[in-house]
Amino acid sequence: MSSDRPALVAAVVRALDDTEREYAQMPFFVRPMVRRGFEKRTGHDLAGWRALLARVGDRPAPELAGPLAALAEHYRGAPERARRGMGARPDELREVEARSTARAAAVEALRAAIVAG
Repeated sequence: MSSDRPALVAAVVRALDDTEREYAQMPFFVRPMVRRGFEKRTGHDLAGWRALLARVGDRPAPELAGPLAALAEHYRGAPERARRGMGARPDELREVEARSTARAAAVEALRAAIVAG
């Protein structure tokens, strides 16, 4: 088991917290659509992800490998979704890409630790 697993879990929880803060800043009418898309792509809503991650600790959690792959893919796809969205400026798109890359990397690091056992 990985001794850095709690730090890896914390990094993913921070990514989820940041995601939730960003969603809260979106226009009121867009939020439900964005949250539904997140849940559809990742298999869980934000609260569900937090609950899953709270149970990981240092125990083996091979059942999370697939869902974590979906979460990482969600973050990798965020820049393209932002480009298709309304009114994002080039500097905003660069920021979305940087944040999304970092979040996907955090999720992949946790996934790799889980797969490694």
